[in-house]
Amino acid sequence: MDDKMNIQWYPGHMTKTRRKMEEDLKLVDAVCELLDARIPISSRNPDIDAICGSKPRMVILNRIDLADPDATAKWSEYYKSRGLTVLRTDCKSRKGIDRFIPAVRELLAEKLLRYQERGFVNKPLKLMIVGIPNVGKSTFINQVSGRK
Repeated sequence: MDDKMNIQWYPGHMTKTRRKMEEDLKLVDAVCELLDARIPISSRNPDIDAICGSKPRMVILNRIDLADPDATAKWSEYYKSRGLTVLRTDCKSRKGIDRFIPAVRELLAEKLLRYQERGFVNKPLKLMIVGIPNVGKSTFINQVSGRK
């Protein structure tokens, strides 16, 4: 008998969510990943890079009011150096929320230009907001959309 145990790291609901994300990825223009600015590595799904592939991406460092400003600046530079657009927010006070739409337009500037060249003006962009539980996804979506 083999002494090694086969441990499945992903609970079933996470495997299901990963499959759903991979399916829906082709329907969106970009992926916005929310991270807790206090713990940006620990609050990140380790498979997110593999899941998203070459899809345009933005990292949103949320809860900057609770994080060390110098560390947040360093993490921001770290993610930018990896080709990601970075936005720093505090959803409770709305700090940084007003920069979301301009950041998305910058992230998808080439796609928006192609749309414009084809005569598609004000074509809606589709974004996937992702993040582990309790990083502020719902609060962020509510703040950006102006709804609850």
